[in-house]
Amino acid sequence: MTASETTAVRHYPDLGAWVVADKETARAALGDPALSSRTAENGFYLPEAVRAECDELFDVIGRWFVLRDGEDHLAARRTVQPLVSPGKIRRLRGEVDAIVEEVLDELPGSGVVDAVTRLTEQISARTLARLLGLSGTGADEMHRWARSLAAFLAASYRKDHALAAQRTLREMRARFEDGTGGEGTIWNQVDGSPQDRLATCSMILFGGLETTTSLMSTALWYVLENRLTDQVTGPAGTAAAESVVERVLELHPPLGHVARSAAADIELAGCPVSRGDLVLVSLTGHDPFAPTPPPASPPPHTPDAPRPDHLAFGHGMHYCTGAALARLEAVSLLGAFARRHPHARTSAGTWGPNRTYRGFARLEVDLTPGGGG
Repeated sequence: MTASETTAVRHYPDLGAWVVADKETARAALGDPALSSRTAENGFYLPEAVRAECDELFDVIGRWFVLRDGEDHLAARRTVQPLVSPGKIRRLRGEVDAIVEEVLDELPGSGVVDAVTRLTEQISARTLARLLGLSGTGADEMHRWARSLAAFLAASYRKDHALAAQRTLREMRARFEDGTGGEGTIWNQVDGSPQDRLATCSMILFGGLETTTSLMSTALWYVLENRLTDQVTGPAGTAAAESVVERVLELHPPLGHVARSAAADIELAGCPVSRGDLVLVSLTGHDPFAPTPPPASPPPHTPDAPRPDHLAFGHGMHYCTGAALARLEAVSLLGAFARRHPHARTSAGTWGPNRTYRGFARLEVDLTPGGGG
């Protein structure tokens, strides 16, 4: 550790970034107006000729309100917030429950299944398709779109990623405009031009699809490993499932960190950060790049513990607009799965290697009654 580092803030030369690891420092950083969300403006490295070839991609992503600051961010966010408010999402409970039951109907009655591909990816995709206005779009296509956008944002200097992401946006727009989405969807209700609506919907797809899949998979693993099926199906089952979800969000948030750019010379926990420096703010409560292996099993569940004060959905004006929906999907899945498969057990699991988008790449679950001991 150098003189310019503390236990709360470290500089990683290989990343070209500062990492804010301590939870309280991270909370302060997320509310600091000197740390800008306009990271895309300094992070797109394609040559001008290629950028011109991908003008639609840059136009749409430039409208994402998660990449804006201050009133510019708030004004764009206000057009979406009523459509994903906790009250609005609560009214979707019946539809979400029906999607969960539909996906569970498609599982076999016994044997080992991959809960990621057969269960949580399906639920997250079908729910978001209903909310956005992408009826009839399959889960594989939804996840391909989300991963294409993520690949571009992770390596925006690559022409192949840029072209693939632009194709994704064009495919999404064509699907939205074919008129099959139905009324009451975000595409039909959000304000703005078609480009503004495509920006909002693609941003929600990018930000919510894979992270919700990860939350549900990790929560299911946590319940099965801790033998909590009786708790999440008992008289206080919903409250117990909600407690599990919050504990999982504290221990294993699906998003490891968010990026910010220093808009001025500042200090973070005594460390001098120069204007233009990239700052990665941890949402995990610790350094997301520390060489810590993923857990083989979760810690024991403590049902009477106070609700954790985590940062899994961020903090301040950029608090995740999809938080209520992600929580609802996870709670619905835990209760419905436990009722259908009270004796299910995990048989194997593989954590994904990505330290930004965190979760299981594969989670094998044995549905056989009495299977797994």
